[in-house]
Amino acid sequence: MKPVAAEPMAFRPDAADELVGQPARVASALLRKARRLRQTPTSNLRVLLYGPPGVGKTTIAELVARELTDGQSLCIEEANGKMVSAEVVRLWMASLAHAGNLFGDWSVVLVNEVDRASRDAQDLLLSYLDKMPAGRAFLATSNLDLSALTDRFQSRFQAIRLEAPTTDEIAAFLRARWRVTADAAARIAVGSGGNVRAALLDLQTFLDAGEPAPKPTKNPTRNGERRHARSRRV
Repeated sequence: MKPVAAEPMAFRPDAADELVGQPARVASALLRKARRLRQTPTSNLRVLLYGPPGVGKTTIAELVARELTDGQSLCIEEANGKMVSAEVVRLWMASLAHAGNLFGDWSVVLVNEVDRASRDAQDLLLSYLDKMPAGRAFLATSNLDLSALTDRFQSRFQAIRLEAPTTDEIAAFLRARWRVTADAAARIAVGSGGNVRAALLDLQTFLDAGEPAPKPTKNPTRNGERRHARSRRV
C-alpha cells in the first residue's frame, strides 16, 4: 500500500483496497472485469453505481475508467448530469461513427449524478447506449434511488447499489491510516453517518485542532521475545 497523504482532505483512493466496506469489494470485482475487457475489447461496458453520498461511487467509476484505458486520460470524458443536455448526447452519438480511438482501444464516458440529466437527454441516451460498439464504456453514478430514472433507462445498465460502510469499518479505516485514538475514530465514524468523505473532513478538523497524537502501544509479546533473546545471549 502506498504512503498515506498527511492531510485527510487530500486522500484519494488509488486502488480498491483503499475504499471502505462493501464499495471496496464492488471496486475489486469491477476492476477485475475491466482488466479482462481491456485485454479482449470484444464488448462494451455500461455500469450505473448508485447509493448514498460519500461512499466511493465516483472513485470506483474513475478507477474502472483508468483501468479500461490503461491510464490514457484523453480516452475519458467526464461530465456532470446537470450539464448533459440532449445536444451533448447527440454529439456522443455522432462520435460512434468513428471507429476506435487514437490513443487506445477503449473510450469512456463518465457521468456523475446522471439522474440530473434532463428527461429528453435520458431518452436520447437510450439510443446512444443501444448503439455503443465494442470498446466503448458508459459509467454513471447517482445519489438517488433508481426510481429517479426512467424504467427504460435503468434497463440499459448493470446497476450496482453501493452500501454505506458501518461505523466500525470507518473507524478502523481512520485508525489504519492516521494516528488517531480509538475513541476519536469512533466518535468521528458515528458522526459521519456512513459518509466516508464527511468522516475525512471531520478527521481533518480534529487533526487541525492540534490534539496530541497517541503514543504507540507496546506489544507485550514482542517485548517478551526481546527479553528471552537477551537471556539466551547471556
